[in-house]
Amino acid sequence: MRAIPHSCPELVKAAEGLRLTAYPDPASGGAPWTIGYGHTGPEVRPGLTITPARAEELLAQDLTEAAAIVDRAVNAPLTDAQFGALVSFVFNVGTGRKAKGKDTGKDGFLVLKTGKPSTLLVKLNAGDHAGAAAEFGKWTRGDGKVMAGLVKRRATEAALFLADTNAPVTRAAEPAPGMKPLAKSVTGVSGGGALGLATVAVVIDQARDVSESVRGLLEALPSGALGWGVAALLGVAVVVMLVRRWDDQRKAA
Repeated sequence: MRAIPHSCPELVKAAEGLRLTAYPDPASGGAPWTIGYGHTGPEVRPGLTITPARAEELLAQDLTEAAAIVDRAVNAPLTDAQFGALVSFVFNVGTGRKAKGKDTGKDGFLVLKTGKPSTLLVKLNAGDHAGAAAEFGKWTRGDGKVMAGLVKRRATEAALFLADTNAPVTRAAEPAPGMKPLAKSVTGVSGGGALGLATVAVVIDQARDVSESVRGLLEALPSGALGWGVAALLGVAVVVMLVRRWDDQRKAA
């Protein structure tokens, strides 16, 4: 299994905070009881206390389990930042389970209550990274209520996911998701010009796709300095991605 990037545990620690005494779930006011950096489990009960060192151990165990789930479920290539963002996401939302009988089920990364895979996972395996990034902002509810903490966390995870979109991927044997193909070659449309109108049209089309994909995230961002900071990071990541794509189209011509 690939190593978990340092950005992942840092993100989780910032989102969860450190609690050395067990506390109830913020959404339900009860189970699941939580301790450390967001650790839950059958051993976590009211009155339980741990040391900071134990909190670090539990976090490492939890993130390793989440990383294994991402590694098995995602077939498309992922950058380190994308992998780290997904590990944080799975650590928080879980794998999910299908509703069955009296069990109402639980939506998660692998499966929804309906028994279908999450749209985030489907888009990831289809190579639609921009679309997958936009899915983060839809997972902001706890016990049916929109939680301000989850809104901030999803925006931060999405920003991390987009941070190094154009960095080398680790699954070298698999091709990276392809760009939209040109209907005609650049030279065929422009008569041998450097880029021509066809390439410009493709870049504009890609920019439109990315804009639509991240619109939901921007609308979900909190107000204030944190919201502006995350929005700025998202904007820089998208601009860099589009510039790199434009350069790829130019070189391919």
